[in-house]
Amino acid sequence: MKSVAVDLVRPMTLDDLPRVVKIARRAYDEDITDMQDVRGLEPWADPKNASDQLGDRITSHDLGKHILATDPDLCLVVEDGGKIRGASMAINREGTIIMSMTAVPPKHQGQGYAAALIEHLRTLTDNHLRSMAVVRAAETIRTLFPWNFDVHPSMRAEGVVDRSRLPATSNVRPGGPDDLDLLEMVDRRLRGAARGADHTLLMKGARLFVAEDRSARGYAYAHPNGSPLTVAATTTALARELLFECLGSGDDGRPAAVRNITGEQRWAFDVVRRLGMDLHIAGPVTVRGMALPAPYLPHDSLG
Repeated sequence: MKSVAVDLVRPMTLDDLPRVVKIARRAYDEDITDMQDVRGLEPWADPKNASDQLGDRITSHDLGKHILATDPDLCLVVEDGGKIRGASMAINREGTIIMSMTAVPPKHQGQGYAAALIEHLRTLTDNHLRSMAVVRAAETIRTLFPWNFDVHPSMRAEGVVDRSRLPATSNVRPGGPDDLDLLEMVDRRLRGAARGADHTLLMKGARLFVAEDRSARGYAYAHPNGSPLTVAATTTALARELLFECLGSGDDGRPAAVRNITGEQRWAFDVVRRLGMDLHIAGPVTVRGMALPAPYLPHDSLG
């Protein structure tokens, strides 16, 4: 493996974002899925030509700009010969570090660039007890595994929802900015930290559903095709209702995806099997210094 000097790692700037997004797309293309042509569903995997799908969806550039604005100290690039060879982005939410993205183009992988980024980031984050990452790119898997993360293999479900199998949901309603206190209460109970500014971004580019039943609470953000971007609830009953509501909100005949289903989320497996969706192996969800939240489906880059 090529040795990369740490002094080649520098803070990311706004001018770096177009190159960073391209690098991430190339690295994350290794995560094979039928849904990559749906803009705003999979971070860092926007299709190159999809002007008819833009709308208000959260693009890779939107996401990168948001992360860089909220956590510039946790956004890094590694250069070699004056060219960016890799990038890493993370966010700090009330002491919980979410590893949002680490990417190196396939032709430069295995040369030490990702290791240099992760090691540099580790010096910035080791004083925080809790960390989480949804791992997609192979370089991230190689560099994070030795870093004392608990690894939870996951699956994703894809396919057209059999709408005849959708049950009625009695506890779910559309949400909005007035629900922020409820959302952050659920965040802190499950994740140990609120999403904060991430809710503002998600509300702009996704449909918010909120669930309430006696003392139980939950929420979910859905892509316009019905795919959940994240689901969080204090009971599995509400989590199921929220996932059903997300998947039922898409258009008839349009495929959807449910990502990051680990073994701890049996309720999500129950939902996708009932609706006739196909299951596929996906990258793991990793945590350090915390239990895997449940019932919970994490966002790919915002935890």
